[in-house]
Amino acid sequence: MPRDHIQGQTLDKKLRKWYSLTLDNNNDGIISWDDFLAAAEVILPKAEAEKNGRLTIVRRRIEQDFQKYFWDLCEVGDANQDGVIDLDEWLDVMNDIVLHLKEIGNLPTWFESLYKYMFRANEFMDDKNVSREEFISMLSIWDINAEAIGKAFDFITENGAKKMDYNLFIEFIKKFLASEEPGHVLNLGLDA
Repeated sequence: MPRDHIQGQTLDKKLRKWYSLTLDNNNDGIISWDDFLAAAEVILPKAEAEKNGRLTIVRRRIEQDFQKYFWDLCEVGDANQDGVIDLDEWLDVMNDIVLHLKEIGNLPTWFESLYKYMFRANEFMDDKNVSREEFISMLSIWDINAEAIGKAFDFITENGAKKMDYNLFIEFIKKFLASEEPGHVLNLGLDA
């Protein structure tokens, strides 16, 4: 499948790094259910969750949400039906996501759900707004440079003039995925 909407080197490089940093958690070259369990473990370790009834429910919810997203991702992107998503399959999916963004201006519901789950899993929904420190903490679990995350937060919030609520967070994700400008702060340094 030609990737007509991931034409620039900046977007291609950024998406490849995003794949390896955020989705392929065990660095085996594929996205599998094990990667999502590893992500859940980083957000809320199972051993920690088992010590508290409320945290057990939160952990279960994280796993259920991630499982739904993984199934949706496989339904949309698992071209060879092997139950995992390799980099090429994921880039094909991202090509369609970028097209969707360009044509409609939003993310497909199934795709946005991962970011909703991530936002909720970090319990930011309780506060409704994310501080700069919380935003940095949320994204640095993937080894993304904290300084780059902070600069992106400052940019998207206009140096704190806007509150980072869920809607602005999704706006950030959309702009991150659409940005093709080399070195732009919204690329989080992943295009370098």
